[in-house]
Amino acid sequence: MTWNQRDPIVKLPPRNRVAIPEGETDVRLPDGAVWQFRFAKEYCNVARPAGTSRNQLPDLLRGWFGPRAGQPGTAFQIRFHAAPGGLWVEPVQAAVIDLASRRKIVAYRDLRVAAGHVVTDVEPPDEELVSLPIDDADRDLFAVRVSGTSMDGGKQPLHDGDWAVMRLARSMPASAVEGRVVLVQVEGDAHGAGYQIKRLKRDGRGWRLTSDNPAGPTFEATEAMVPIARLERSLRPEDLAPAIGTVCDEAELAQKFGIDELSPRSDRHAGHLFLFIDQPDVLVEPDRVRFTGVTPRPAETAFVLAKRDATSWQYVGVARQTEARGTWSLPAVDLATWRTWGKGREVSRRLPAEALAKAQQAAEALLERPEAQRWIQRGDRRARIVGKARDGGLRIDGGPDGFAERTVSLIDLAWVIHAAEDVASTGGLLDEARVNKLRYLDGTPKESTRWIDTGWAIAAWQLLEMRHK
Repeated sequence: MTWNQRDPIVKLPPRNRVAIPEGETDVRLPDGAVWQFRFAKEYCNVARPAGTSRNQLPDLLRGWFGPRAGQPGTAFQIRFHAAPGGLWVEPVQAAVIDLASRRKIVAYRDLRVAAGHVVTDVEPPDEELVSLPIDDADRDLFAVRVSGTSMDGGKQPLHDGDWAVMRLARSMPASAVEGRVVLVQVEGDAHGAGYQIKRLKRDGRGWRLTSDNPAGPTFEATEAMVPIARLERSLRPEDLAPAIGTVCDEAELAQKFGIDELSPRSDRHAGHLFLFIDQPDVLVEPDRVRFTGVTPRPAETAFVLAKRDATSWQYVGVARQTEARGTWSLPAVDLATWRTWGKGREVSRRLPAEALAKAQQAAEALLERPEAQRWIQRGDRRARIVGKARDGGLRIDGGPDGFAERTVSLIDLAWVIHAAEDVASTGGLLDEARVNKLRYLDGTPKESTRWIDTGWAIAAWQLLEMRHK
């Protein structure tokens, strides 16, 4: 985002790096509403809802980012991406971190090591320094990865893989840690003390260690409990990187991630793990990379970049460890990256784990309806659900004047249900464009999708939903 001395406008990336349309172009907002954006050579300063004439781009950007959108000193960004039905746009960086403020501070690979070093005042080796955006890197500060989800809740959740910047609490009075998130030493097992990141709350004359996640444990603090450090700030790895899709020259890599040096080699740099996709068998699935070059630390994440050409790289997102050794999950890459570095013709993203089970339940509920109530409508066309498909999906028939019997698969229905849940949480319209945006890799052409079955899957789901209204 930049501005024209009055209103925020959009500065486009160099056209030699990414494909950018020209002139008036239909673009969908996150809720599916269609707007027309006017793309000029370097900027887009006009956008309006389809069918209207007044430029509403400044209103849109200020609604996303606040009154300072585009002004000097800010670094807000939006992202355009190509779905099978056309372009979509969304805000990608509403909370901006000043990468130029990075300082190197002590980092520990897990809570036990952190507490041990803090208590015994042992200096960690140089490679245990991490570059993070903090105001002051004094000796009382250190960083450790958050592991688990017990503090993933409340107004300031700590997610698995976040950096927790802690301040030593050995000389702090009780008032300085009351109600705060702290690293504490608690009674352990036969192998020694245990360590927890918990919120310390007063409970009558005693204390309790509580989880911000309601599903997490809460327990009474004993005399053996020792507060070691107090949480000062948490940092999500996603906020320490440029927007997904950013393309940069090799010489720009370090600047984009706010560190001093960064060569395109899979390893730790300035305390952060980077994985570079520059050879076959690294990108094993659209949302999985394989890397065994280092032993990962608890909850450690990795920044992943894919080689575009001889001199440039594209940032594709933050990768997290899976249960399979050496396999990391990341946001699904775009079609061009998958075609370059992946294997196979798959163009679909990964379904949420529970989606197929929900689709099976929906199909069974539809088949339980009386035959006369199994008609589904798609525009001015009708079809009847005639039975169960071999894979557990639905067989539908367009009748004598329609189409021959065909299948709406469980996968088709599962993606519709996933899109319906997205609509319920973020608003907007459930249509084929919304389903296909979620289902297919960015850049997938419509002819590569199962768009015919998507429409009938939506019709089947809407018939089921009508029963609950």
